[in-house]
Amino acid sequence: MRRIISLDEVNDVRGRIARARALAADRFRTAFEAGSVKAEGHLAIQAAALIEVAEGTRVRGGGAIDYDIRGRDVTPFVVRGEPLFPHLTVVRTHEAVFEYFMIISEILASPSWSVTKLIASAEEYDAALRRMQQPQIVRATFASFLPAVDLRDDDTAMLEVTLHTRANEERIERRLLALDDRNEFHFHSRELIAEGRGGVGVN
Repeated sequence: MRRIISLDEVNDVRGRIARARALAADRFRTAFEAGSVKAEGHLAIQAAALIEVAEGTRVRGGGAIDYDIRGRDVTPFVVRGEPLFPHLTVVRTHEAVFEYFMIISEILASPSWSVTKLIASAEEYDAALRRMQQPQIVRATFASFLPAVDLRDDDTAMLEVTLHTRANEERIERRLLALDDRNEFHFHSRELIAEGRGGVGVN
């Protein structure tokens, strides 16, 4: 069943993520000053805080997420050498699937996500257009910028989100992602809404 995620629900998720970042910053500062963590340890501390504040995502068996960092390659894991996603549990409700997308994007910590922002309202869309360099609108009318989740009977789901990304090329797009039964999102398709000239190289 498909349902649109309300702006209140979107802002609730955003609020939880902001709270996790604040918790992680305080905990990292304390641990770093005590000499008990290296600079890169903030990733694991933030992942723990994100799972702590999440309403629908947990690590199976009470485990913790750690990171394998090799140069610019950053790989989160619960069991080293195994995929992260099957070690997580995600409640199959509409808001929880959207929340999981936001939280797992933070945990994966990809360079492209660091220059990507969710758009959930016409006001946020207008603000993104104003920030873009030489914006060109590809699709002039759009029904809703809000996320939508379609839950399936086989424990999978489809997620629609509107994103403003500056990864390599600047664009605003409606992206469709498929969540499989092992809690991994897969890119399905995208619809370009607007594009500009303000991309940032992330490769």
